[in-house]
Amino acid sequence: MSTNTGSKAPERRAVQPRPEPFSWGELGPWAGRMQDLMEQMWSPGLGVGDFAPGGELRETDDAFTLELDLPGVDKKDITIDFSGRRLSVRGTKSTEKEGQGTLRHTTRTSGSFTYEAVLPVAVDEKAVTASLADGVLMVTMPKATEAKTTHVEIS
Repeated sequence: MSTNTGSKAPERRAVQPRPEPFSWGELGPWAGRMQDLMEQMWSPGLGVGDFAPGGELRETDDAFTLELDLPGVDKKDITIDFSGRRLSVRGTKSTEKEGQGTLRHTTRTSGSFTYEAVLPVAVDEKAVTASLADGVLMVTMPKATEAKTTHVEIS
């Protein structure tokens, strides 16, 4: 067994700084664009002047029902289309009102909107109905016969 009485200190090497994966300064020209994109993606109003209606899509054994909140939207400004199982509701909400004086501030939203949903099963497109009352669009979409749920009792 040998013992080393004259221990030698480990050799020290100069530490090289790690290069940064990227420099935030490189994003300078794109920073404003990225900020705008983030605001558009996650802001509730989807940007200044855009209108995003709230709503609900529900399913029963026999049909799907869509309710969209469209206060101040005229039915002539709404288009409802089907393409396969894709439902698309598009329209425009205008807030141009005649009034006296100069408009200094408004919190009313306006602009075009689109609501799209892909339904899990086919619907009977000829039996779809839509109505607009009290600012709520109601679209009822009966399921196609082959898509309806059938309950079977166990004997």
